[in-house]
Amino acid sequence: MTDFPIPHEVPVRFVKSLLKYDASSALVKISFEQIPSLAMFCEAAAQASSGIKDKQQDIRVGFVLGFKNVKLLKPINKKEFLANINLIHQLDDFKSFDFSIIDKNEPIATGSFSLMLQ
Repeated sequence: MTDFPIPHEVPVRFVKSLLKYDASSALVKISFEQIPSLAMFCEAAAQASSGIKDKQQDIRVGFVLGFKNVKLLKPINKKEFLANINLIHQLDDFKSFDFSIIDKNEPIATGSFSLMLQ
């Protein structure tokens, strides 16, 4: 089984490897074929959330409901980063996450998003 049970393929599959995870967080290596936009960081964060291993073992499709408080903190000049994802709240099939995109141990983008599992 893959670390990331998502249907995305390159060039829109941004998650590369699961470095650390538990039931409420994941640290994921992400990379892009070009210098990423803020929207690409948001998509990478949503993909990386599939690396959080919960008690439910079946693989389900998730749909992003929305992003909020998304901020670009520093200029982007490379193609590889770490995504730190934290599960903030879960109510049945609704999940809410915070994320930060990290370069050299410093956040370059942050935000939160919600998704619904089907």
